[in-house]
Amino acid sequence: MRVARSIAVVAAAVVAVGLAACSSNDRPAAQSTPILPSATQSQAQPVASTTSSAPGVYAPMDTGKSRSGLEASILAVDDANTRYGPGTVITFQVVNTTGAVWEGYNWSTPSVVYGPAGTPAETITSLSEGYGAGVQGSIPPGSRQTVKHAYKVSKAELTPAVVTAGSVIWQGDFSTFKR
Repeated sequence: MRVARSIAVVAAAVVAVGLAACSSNDRPAAQSTPILPSATQSQAQPVASTTSSAPGVYAPMDTGKSRSGLEASILAVDDANTRYGPGTVITFQVVNTTGAVWEGYNWSTPSVVYGPAGTPAETITSLSEGYGAGVQGSIPPGSRQTVKHAYKVSKAELTPAVVTAGSVIWQGDFSTFKR
């Protein structure tokens, strides 16, 4: 028991010394521009959806800044055939622009409300397909993570739509979204 406690104290001291030795210049600079995974990159030019005029509400192509200091972008909105039927998959990229580690368990499932009536879209959770798993682990300062969430609604119905991820809100026509 004493040996384990001593090892834990030494390990904590090593981590603390290592962190204290790192200046803010040693950390990679956070980038707020979305980085598309190579599998989804295409030669097509980005298509701008509608813009939002409300303060704190972003247009579909905008990078949003959360109250916690993280930045989030929507990389893709795609129709998909999931194991639970047809739906739409929204790919988000979360960037930690803060100076502290952000714990992934703080990520909540984004909501989608669509159409003139403001109908909430039902979420599809399929871990085998990678939908709904959320942020995995932690995101260190200057790092990013891409997550996918699926919804029981067709992409064509996402006009108008509101996508809310934590304190970041996007509003506009997602039916023509293409980055």
